[in-house]
Amino acid sequence: MKSICMEKTGKRIRECINANSSVKEVAKYLGLTPWAVYKWTYGMSLPTIDNFVNLADYLNVTVDELLVVEEV
Repeated sequence: MKSICMEKTGKRIRECINANSSVKEVAKYLGLTPWAVYKWTYGMSLPTIDNFVNLADYLNVTVDELLVVEEV
């Protein structure tokens, strides 16, 4: 069975944001608080599917590039 690794996905989101933008800019684009985006970047929570799609679009990557999936 496979599962999304929240910590590694958060790290990947953080790396993509740092390379292209800032947490505040991402939050503003998505209509969220910066705290919500910070929680993603530290693996405390995951974006909704819609937010994953919009985040990937904003960062010019695919959703698959943001996700880290592991065998459990």
